[in-house]
Amino acid sequence: MPLRWIWMGWFCMISLNTACSDPSGGAERFKIRPEVGVDRMERVDLWFYQSGFEKAHLKAGAMLWFRNGSRMEMEDGLTVDVYDAQGRQVISRISARRGTRDIAKALLEARGSVVANNLAGDTLFTEQLFMDEKAGRVYTGAPVRIRTPREWLVGDGLEANRDLSEYRILRLKGNVRLGS
Repeated sequence: MPLRWIWMGWFCMISLNTACSDPSGGAERFKIRPEVGVDRMERVDLWFYQSGFEKAHLKAGAMLWFRNGSRMEMEDGLTVDVYDAQGRQVISRISARRGTRDIAKALLEARGSVVANNLAGDTLFTEQLFMDEKAGRVYTGAPVRIRTPREWLVGDGLEANRDLSEYRILRLKGNVRLGS
């Protein structure tokens, strides 16, 4: 009886060993890596704080968060509300189809049908806009159109402060006064 069990054991070990081996290495492609390095989130609602005060509020339809801490990529629409120093009032709003935030550089890039508003009622239209969070400035080299309560301004490139209350079009192409 014991000899029969030994033979059955050897037979099972040899069968399992040959059945589970893959000399071509084809099974390697089915191995799952435990960490892919990117998290995807839907209907994102993030608050950014500085010194205990609200600094900005970001909403996006979807976001890729890279685990190495280098960047966030937003898609399916994004909106960023920028708050005053006390975190009480929204002083500007930027919306776009998609964007990227470089975390190390504290730089937000908004792309695709970018619209930015300030408290004075001015509205900026462009295809690409950068917000440098460290320097507190907003800029672009792309064509811009600005609608103020009094006129339309058209040009290429823009530099502004973070609340868009003071801005300069780098190459002004023209302006159209609106009737009162």
